[in-house]
Amino acid sequence: MSKIIFILIPLIAAAAAQLTGITQTLGAHPFWADKVSWIGLVIGLGLAWIAGRARLAQGATLVLSVLLAIAAYMLARAGKEAFAASYGEAVMAGRFWFFGWIATCAFIAAALATLGRASPPNH
Repeated sequence: MSKIIFILIPLIAAAAAQLTGITQTLGAHPFWADKVSWIGLVIGLGLAWIAGRARLAQGATLVLSVLLAIAAYMLARAGKEAFAASYGEAVMAGRFWFFGWIATCAFIAAALATLGRASPPNH
């Protein structure tokens, strides 16, 4: 059952993000807003799976994922501001905006998947 929850929680969040348009509201480009949550979902599930296989503590993985999501969001926001200020000329800023949003969604998905990860039995 925990394998289903591991995938289901971030999947529901990605679907909710697309239905509500929250990524666009928070600053993702309208063309990318739907795509970044789905790309991030796949990457985030992979990151959470790797953390579980490496037997990293659930709490540490959760905290790290949340902190990295915040950092990625700040990077995406700074990229957006620099890109807009350059009237679309700053290609690198546009990449930070785009990939920052993918990273934000990936780390949020990893955090949510970590919540659904089964804890190893205590011995």
